[in-house]
Amino acid sequence: MSDLVSIIIANYNYADFLAETIRSAQAQTYPNIEILFIDDGSTDNSPDVASQFDITILAQENQGVCAARNNALSFAKGKYVIFLDADDILMPMAVEKLYNLMCGSKADIGYIYGQMEYFDQKTGLFPSRQFCSKALAKGNYISVTCLFEKSKLIEKGGFDRGLVVREDWELFIRLWHHGIKGRLLSEPILKCRKHKDGQNRAISKSKHLVQVKLFYKYPKFFFRKFLTKPWRYIYYLTVCSIGQDLGLYGPTSTSIQVLKKKA
Repeated sequence: MSDLVSIIIANYNYADFLAETIRSAQAQTYPNIEILFIDDGSTDNSPDVASQFDITILAQENQGVCAARNNALSFAKGKYVIFLDADDILMPMAVEKLYNLMCGSKADIGYIYGQMEYFDQKTGLFPSRQFCSKALAKGNYISVTCLFEKSKLIEKGGFDRGLVVREDWELFIRLWHHGIKGRLLSEPILKCRKHKDGQNRAISKSKHLVQVKLFYKYPKFFFRKFLTKPWRYIYYLTVCSIGQDLGLYGPTSTSIQVLKKKA
């Protein structure tokens, strides 16, 4: 029998897109999946939308996407896990193809990532590539919607809750520092919705600070980026307490409500 794959959908106020996202997860050709939805304190009717589907529904107070993913991960039963954003669409054969490539991979491969297609306000293919640590230092070319080996992900702490953006980039860098690499499936497995909303505008303001946080955590890895604009890094490192909210791994102590279990 094939291994169980857990699909985790973390959501905050994406009720308008959520049903389409959940249906795409349910429509997978891979036969052995579970779907876990976790709501991060939404103020819209997202939980009501999710409750229409036969999936496991979790809820937490608003803590951000990293906490939501880590908390849901602690409930996942699968050997492998996939994180799916609540406004994206998983292509029907995504899990099957990612899983098949994982089964033929070496022991140091901890996740399989595919390409993704943009839709809505932007179209085209996200510029992904074969795994290369030097290229990863220049920018993130890996979608967070990967097939992860759950045990390796949990062992290394999951997502760092001290980051509000680029948390996926930091995760891939941290895994590489622990000898865990990714492998590319050279075909699209995800439709990524590009749209403007309040969440994206608020998060974009934090990108410079987050880049400095990444340099703080991995100075040798990001030294070349530091040299491009050293004044910016020095400013943030001087006026901000960069390190005090980093390295926040694993699930939070805040209680998680189980609103519904799959039938």
